[in-house]
Amino acid sequence: MSLIDELKITLNRDIENLGYLLWGIEVSGNHSSKHIRIFIDNEDSSITLDDCTKVNVQAREVLENSETLNFDYSLEISSPGIDRTFFDLNQLKDYLNEDIQIKFETNSQKQTVKGKLLSVSDDYIEIDNKKEGIIKINTSSYQTSKLIYKV
Repeated sequence: MSLIDELKITLNRDIENLGYLLWGIEVSGNHSSKHIRIFIDNEDSSITLDDCTKVNVQAREVLENSETLNFDYSLEISSPGIDRTFFDLNQLKDYLNEDIQIKFETNSQKQTVKGKLLSVSDDYIEIDNKKEGIIKINTSSYQTSKLIYKV
């Protein structure tokens, strides 16, 4: 199991009990010291600094009493923001007809496309790209995606 999966299992219930959704986790750094960034969201309103502080206190306590981490770490709590990264394909389903950027790999070649998200299924993601028209991306080649903020 990956470190991110272990962190999700360790933290998800506590974050939900505080009234938030665990949107995603990013981990960077080396084997002895890491930076853990936890993204939270909620269904009712925007995430505030007070929300991040509340989750930070709880997450730090949970992690200090957990055997998951055997290295030094810094912890950051954030909202996904207006140009949110999607950590799970299911998150995309709430953003149909929005403009997104998708990174994927086919034939050992990394590609990035932008377009309007048309559909998401277990097998593929379909977007409407202005230059290439409708593009079907196999979910097995999906790497990451993010919302494109419109000004």
